[in-house]
Amino acid sequence: MFDDAIEGRGYINEAQRTGPINHIEIAKACRGRHQWNTEAKEWQLRYRPYRNHWIVLLLTVNTRIFALPMPKIVPEKIQAQYEHEEDFKEKANYSQLLMATKK
Repeated sequence: MFDDAIEGRGYINEAQRTGPINHIEIAKACRGRHQWNTEAKEWQLRYRPYRNHWIVLLLTVNTRIFALPMPKIVPEKIQAQYEHEEDFKEKANYSQLLMATKK
């Protein structure tokens, strides 16, 4: 359960790996993820295997824990590499124009 919650944690030594778990890692363990179902052609919610165990553990600590505000995650548009390159070129052109106007 702990290993599943710290899945994305970067660590160098064993002390960092077994260090205390933070609220962001617990929120990731409880939160569902959208996954594209290629057979049904629709989005599905997928949960981590120990989600229910984390929720029971949190409710035993404090029954009002889910009343606390959690930051909402707003998905952004994923940019392709050519879009990043266009943004970079526009910024480069803008900086060249600024340099030309300063001279």
